[in-house]
Amino acid sequence: MKNLKILWKFSRPHTIIGTIVSVTSLFVISNQIQGIGYLQNWGVLIVTLMSCLGCNLYITGLNQIYDVELDKINKPNLPIASGELSSADAKKIAIVSLSIALFCSYIQNFYFGGLVTSIAIIGSLYSIPPVRLKKYHFWAATAISIVRGPLVNIGIYIHFYYTTHGLPITFNSEIILLTFIITAFSIGIAWFKDIPDYEGDKLFNINTLSVKLSKKKTLQLGLIMVSSAYIISIIYAFYPEFCGLNLSPDAMNVPSKKITFGIFQTICLGIICIPGLTLNADNQTSVKRFYMLYWVMFFLEYLGFVFLY
Repeated sequence: MKNLKILWKFSRPHTIIGTIVSVTSLFVISNQIQGIGYLQNWGVLIVTLMSCLGCNLYITGLNQIYDVELDKINKPNLPIASGELSSADAKKIAIVSLSIALFCSYIQNFYFGGLVTSIAIIGSLYSIPPVRLKKYHFWAATAISIVRGPLVNIGIYIHFYYTTHGLPITFNSEIILLTFIITAFSIGIAWFKDIPDYEGDKLFNINTLSVKLSKKKTLQLGLIMVSSAYIISIIYAFYPEFCGLNLSPDAMNVPSKKITFGIFQTICLGIICIPGLTLNADNQTSVKRFYMLYWVMFFLEYLGFVFLY
């Protein structure tokens, strides 16, 4: 039981939950667009989840392996930094996780195998010297947003559609909108996660946006980024023609769904902005609490598309 708790902490649970929510939601959305029942093709979902969770654990584990000294300042409760898990054992977990991810992806098709391989490479470049993209705020945010945005949403949607239906792949405007919103959210994740890590990052010359600008300005920029995405989605809900996107026939052409989605996004905007605008960026506890709230809103965005579209 103790080893499972250590593994759970090592996995960074909020990222694991995010992967489960995003992959499962994309599976459901793909089935919706194909017009097939949700209980079909569950085997594809399970193997895909195993691959994505393995890749997730590999990337988060790798980050901790190369950030031990930094984490002793920024995140002393993480297993390697706290001494609960040795670096050697962490490397074994990372290697096994990557092996599972690649095996479960390539046995489905080479497209998905290539997609998971690409995500793993970007995750490796994020943490491993000498490249170590996390040292540069622009490239760190770019890496995170590309993976969590288009590679996950467009890439995995294509995988599900192709595996369960074949060619040609059918897209609709909701997939494009979801990808846009999640990409904006992911940039916010890249910026917000570094605010409470300011002291350690500054000491180890990690040039995050918080170090380059300030914690307060980073918070403000992140709020502007995600608020803009919400506002565009609200405009889309009520005035889709303004956004130049075509409506899918069974979704936003239904007036009640348009209204419900617009209201849902407006409420989400308030939930993010009200505490964000009054947040003291120098209060570590408040910032970490806000960051976890931000991840909850990330989860809700997927669920909103599943249930409202």
